[in-house]
Amino acid sequence: MTKLILETISPIHIGSGESYSSAEFLSIGNTIHRMDVNKIYNLLSEKEREVLVEHLEDQYFKLDDFFRGKNLSIAELKLYSLERKGQVPREIKEHVKTGIKGYLPGSSLKGAIKTTVMNAFMDKKKIEKIGEILENPDTRRRNREIQKFIEDIFSSGGKQSSYSDFMRFVQISDFIPVSRLCVSEVKSLEVDDSINRWYWYQRNGKIVQSSLETIEVGEKLEGEIHFIYNDDVHRSLGLKGKADILNIEEIKYFIYNFSAEIIKYELSFAKKYNVDFLLAFYRKLMKLNTLESPVIKLGHGVGYLGTTVGLEIKKQDNEVFEQVRKSLRGRSYEFEYPKTRKIAVEENVPLGWCKIL
Repeated sequence: MTKLILETISPIHIGSGESYSSAEFLSIGNTIHRMDVNKIYNLLSEKEREVLVEHLEDQYFKLDDFFRGKNLSIAELKLYSLERKGQVPREIKEHVKTGIKGYLPGSSLKGAIKTTVMNAFMDKKKIEKIGEILENPDTRRRNREIQKFIEDIFSSGGKQSSYSDFMRFVQISDFIPVSRLCVSEVKSLEVDDSINRWYWYQRNGKIVQSSLETIEVGEKLEGEIHFIYNDDVHRSLGLKGKADILNIEEIKYFIYNFSAEIIKYELSFAKKYNVDFLLAFYRKLMKLNTLESPVIKLGHGVGYLGTTVGLEIKKQDNEVFEQVRKSLRGRSYEFEYPKTRKIAVEENVPLGWCKIL
């Protein structure tokens, strides 16, 4: 086992898929208290229960209004508290938790590492193969071929490709839960190619924003990575050679190179569209990214470039990249793809960056 410590450089959100509204929290000063509504209900009189149930049917109901003037203890009735950044939200998206504490799942880091490895293995021949696959007009067959293409990168191929996937031999523990989460206000930055400027994404003339539970900047997250190397097993699975990367030095090398390419691309993006705060952030991140201690992006806001081989394809063969872009129906733009970035607006930084210490 090798100890892993990640330090957060920008807020990280790993969604649980759940959210809660202002009917379930109190906002006092810069603190959000997530409340146990069932406990509150059980302490109320029969008449007060009827009033609460009636209020809960109103989508605009705020627990703050109901709680005011009542002799109820926040300390005894809260589930947990969070530091609030930005304005008081109407709805908050939950971070994944164990009990009531937020944590970083090992699977999130493992998925990010798999992307870096896949990019490292992407050569001209493989990119040409992607181009050939995308020429197939049959969507179902094309998707099956893409899936097999990915499986073959990590395995010896054949019918047992999922069994022989060498990433099965990389085990990453969940990270120790953090003591406190915060609520970050997030907006989507978009760009306009006609004037090389950026703006906040709007819907019906109003800037769209969301509030997410996040792991704060400066948190040190502790976990473990374990490489299960067995020469005989790897030889029997046809993994000899591919399995040689199963060590922390090689993994860091892949992460460093992949992140360096993303940083380079984001610097170019920030310069082109005059996004000064992104320019400053990525200049700083470029210095933080080292072979011994690389940076990596995780969770919500990672985006297309951070979860695919799109950037490597764009670098090596722009014609194939155009095929990829056009295959993304409804989510592609000729002048810039991707054209949006998720930003934690209080810090003016993109979500999800951390450093392996």
